[in-house]
Amino acid sequence: MFGNLKSVYRQLCLITSPALFAWFSLLTACSPADDYQPQPLQGIIIIIGDGMGLSMISEASLEKGRPLYLETMPVVGLQKTSSATGSVTDSAAAITAMLSGHKTYNEWIGLDSRSNRVTTFFEIAKSRNWSTAIISTSSVTHATPAGAFVHIRNRHNDETIANQIAQNPPDILIGGGRDYFIPALAKLLPEEASPTHLPKENLLSDPSDPASNEGVDSAMDSLRYHGLQLDYSKFMESKCSTLCINGEPTDRFLGLLARDHLPPVRVEHRIKYFKKSKTRDSAGPGSPAPDKTKANLDFSVIPEPEHRKDFLQLASLRSLRTLESRDRPFLMLIEGSQIDWGGHANASDYAISELMDLDETLGALLQETEGKNILIIVTADHETGGHAILEGSPGQKQKSDFLTHGHSAEMVPVYARGPGAETFTGTYENTEIFHKLLAVMEASPAISH
Repeated sequence: MFGNLKSVYRQLCLITSPALFAWFSLLTACSPADDYQPQPLQGIIIIIGDGMGLSMISEASLEKGRPLYLETMPVVGLQKTSSATGSVTDSAAAITAMLSGHKTYNEWIGLDSRSNRVTTFFEIAKSRNWSTAIISTSSVTHATPAGAFVHIRNRHNDETIANQIAQNPPDILIGGGRDYFIPALAKLLPEEASPTHLPKENLLSDPSDPASNEGVDSAMDSLRYHGLQLDYSKFMESKCSTLCINGEPTDRFLGLLARDHLPPVRVEHRIKYFKKSKTRDSAGPGSPAPDKTKANLDFSVIPEPEHRKDFLQLASLRSLRTLESRDRPFLMLIEGSQIDWGGHANASDYAISELMDLDETLGALLQETEGKNILIIVTADHETGGHAILEGSPGQKQKSDFLTHGHSAEMVPVYARGPGAETFTGTYENTEIFHKLLAVMEASPAISH
């Protein structure tokens, strides 16, 4: 697209009359094409609406009575979602396809269909010194957030997934799943740590103090640099515009804000999804053995949030501003997990309220990134429920129904804005998203918005 700018400019200069050309120059502030300097890519934001199909988007738009922020995205495509298992994928196989370019079996994460470990787009970004962030409304050990850095054949082994994340964490990780990280926290927190009195008011060991790092397992070296926040209320009540601990900015942040999943936006949709952690008995294969002196760490005394209103928007904006402050390219994954759960429950009001929450988060991000060289991609891993609108009027509650409590094989939309967005048009397999993202990364700084 941008490779033709010089020729377009020269043709314009040749065919335009002097008076009209002067007027056009004032409007466009055009300068000689040889002086055109593409700006470096600042970052990529991938937003996943888990289970979000076109019919759910349609219902949300109709009930809102005006276009969603999704509908303002200038580029739209469709992705096919089949997995190596069959026409109907799960989240594990879908996120693996999108972030690695490889189809795999349902329930497998970060492995191809031959069980070979595959390199993810997040691992490529990290190897190139990009900052990375993952934000989810579920446990961070759930399939979609885990797909950034985890390689495992069983998506349900939360403790092993937590251990892999602890060994190779993103710079920013925010969501639920606190209980699954107990072995890692046991290695990192000092002996005097307790759920009600964390060291340095929720700050992990000081990397500048050699004494504070003695005895820390080398596998946890990266995690020890993160500021730690376990209390959802304290996170939400913070007055910082970026991520911070006690008012002090931190550019690496671990927010484990619920024992398992975060609650829905609306308290009446709360579903008992909590799975009892096995860390106190058996950490599972591949997980570190808990430190016997701290194996009984129990953070259940920290109050659990009842609902999650505005959490996703707040966490996303603070994380974006923190990433921008690091002055290097960044890659962020934001998941609206519970659209899927509303679909599984055949509860359209649950699914639509979660979709609206994700859309409001997108709106805030679109405003925050206006004029910046940041690519935003919004898509789904699959559709859930076989949702369809049966009747209704715009601006009112729609009558809708479901075909199944499981996933469907429907194609799902891909929305894009920013540098390289035009490559996401058309219809393609979900594996192509990885290749399109990689092309945008490789092209920087040869493209700009």
